[in-house]
Amino acid sequence: MRIDLAEWETAHGVELSPEALQLIARTRMFSVRPDVARPGRWSITASQFVGTTRFDDLSVRVRPKIRPHRLIELLVSSIDQIAWDQRDVEWATSEDLVPTIAGAFLAAAERALHAGILQGYFTEEADLYAVRGRIDLSRQLARNPGLPLPIAVSYDEYSTNVIENQLLAGAGRLLLRLPGVPAALLARLRRLEYQLIDVVPTRPSPSPPAVHWTRLNLRYRPAVALARIILRSGSLMFEEDGSTAASGFMVDMNRVFEDVVGHGLRQAFKDSDLTVDLQRWDDLDTSGHVQIRPDITIRRGPRVVAVADAKYKRVSAQGPSPDNVYQALAYAARYHVSECTLIYPERPPYDRVEVNDISVELASLELDQPRRERTAALQELAGRLVSGSQALTSTSSPVQAHPLPPPR
Repeated sequence: MRIDLAEWETAHGVELSPEALQLIARTRMFSVRPDVARPGRWSITASQFVGTTRFDDLSVRVRPKIRPHRLIELLVSSIDQIAWDQRDVEWATSEDLVPTIAGAFLAAAERALHAGILQGYFTEEADLYAVRGRIDLSRQLARNPGLPLPIAVSYDEYSTNVIENQLLAGAGRLLLRLPGVPAALLARLRRLEYQLIDVVPTRPSPSPPAVHWTRLNLRYRPAVALARIILRSGSLMFEEDGSTAASGFMVDMNRVFEDVVGHGLRQAFKDSDLTVDLQRWDDLDTSGHVQIRPDITIRRGPRVVAVADAKYKRVSAQGPSPDNVYQALAYAARYHVSECTLIYPERPPYDRVEVNDISVELASLELDQPRRERTAALQELAGRLVSGSQALTSTSSPVQAHPLPPPR
């Protein structure tokens, strides 16, 4: 069974197996509740996650509001900080996210492997019956105390099993398991799998391994960037006992929006005397009982001159939610600034909410626009943040931001 949804859309009257119901209830990507109009059936509501995933015999596809090729451009440019050129991707016009990113990944991977599979040295540990490389005395004594054989050794192996190829193999294997990949792309994915048959694939992870770039492996960079995105969004959700809850490819649009706005503003201020801090922990109160984490904090030296939060949600006709306004007021009071800006992906119904001497500014940044227009919009937003934020008159010492570890 397959369900197609848009972001935040609800499907009613869904028949779920006990296994699928249990898996959906464990994930934060969807909410599920009984359908009051149809007893025994369920209502499933999507959230800010887009892509394709599978729960037992149920496949769910959530369509992004923006075009898939634009979303890939945003992911690559914001996460891996490299330019993205969609002209090289034959699937860029697809309206489905999974075929689009599969086609983009295959085009980049095939281009990287055309000049030959990258090889390099990596350290291998093994228990052998003859010495090779270096004897690992600590491991030998721990595993085989008093026994001369086998011998614990470590040695350097020149092989294709390097991190760059491992990332490509891991992404290719994940795409092979996803529903909705066209047959033509599946054939190319199987060919890629055969090319990297001696490589240990990287498993999906929220933080895939990073690669150190040199002139020797630079041709792999676009493919590795897409591979890391695929593995990060692979949505393999593990329970406390280590069991797999579900698999698929799901992108958190809230995180994408925060990355685009945050890195875009950092780029806009790179030639100025201002420093942009992203997702920085701080104390709200003087005693340190309450912690806050603004998405964007702009400093001139030690002093905070502007603060903003990115909100990937639709603003109603009545305006922002009270919780968002309360949060902005807390940030402004904490840093002694006269304004705090809330940034949305759609234009709010009005420009500001004024509370005594503090103004909560409402701004927007449209994601589904070409890079040049988006960069210009970020430059305009950067100018608005700095020009509108003035320090409140105070006899106290300058307010400084200081990092704290995340709460346990």
